Amino acid sequence: MAVPAEVKVGWGSIASRIGDLKSDRVAAVLEQQILTGSLAPGTVLPTEPELRELLGVSRTVIRDAVRTLTARGLLTVRQGRGTVVAEPTDDAFSEAMVALLARSKVTMRDVMHARETIEAMIAGLAATAATAEDWRDLERTYEDLRTAVLNGESDRANRAHVAFHAGILRAAHQPVLALMLTPMSELAALTGVASIRRGSMEDWEVEAHRPIIDALKARDPEAAERAIRSHFEISTRPSTYERFLDQPFSQAYFCDATSA
Repeated sequence: MAVPAEVKVGWGSIASRIGDLKSDRVAAVLEQQILTGSLAPGTVLPTEPELRELLGVSRTVIRDAVRTLTARGLLTVRQGRGTVVAEPTDDAFSEAMVALLARSKVTMRDVMHARETIEAMIAGLAATAATAEDWRDLERTYEDLRTAVLNGESDRANRAHVAFHAGILRAAHQPVLALMLTPMSELAALTGVASIRRGSMEDWEVEAHRPIIDALKARDPEAAERAIRSHFEISTRPSTYERFLDQPFSQAYFCDATSA
């Protein structure tokens, strides 16, 4: 997909109006057009020489702007194709959140408490907003988790566990909250897998998930919140987790799960 002609015309007018654009300004112009849809996902940007001519800037400015937007997850540079507008993703948000936590002084216990607080609130919302389809999705995910644990399939169990908690968020039917909190699923994966002793499937506490579904289907917000808090309490109760929970997030994140 090529850049629309009207967008290129806009670039020319910007260049003539502002003159020698700096990389941050070029990045801001392209970012605005990507976020507003003027440059749709899959659009291939002009070559570097063409961008230089259209925007009236140096090669260094173009490269710096592209590097900035690539780091933000808005552009991808593909060999043989050039620079392409990326599909929407929350990967950059997830990575930034993990990086912030890793560079802070918070412990894994702090992270688990935060997850519990947020997910309890979401469960309360889901109890009143969830549909029968949401319940079926959670039931299927729960059964997938249960089957994976019974079969000793840790990777499959992890995917199902993350999907279960993401399903509660979807069941709340709060689009903005979903956009803001979906990256938290990455934390569910990190804190879930890291706190499971590798090769020991009993630590998944599968049955602790059942009361959550029952409370949602009963449309009981208070019971749903209690079920979430009980789930977190049960999941972190074993004494083997104590040392893990008191570790700094960065240490727990980067260490091998067998040392937890």
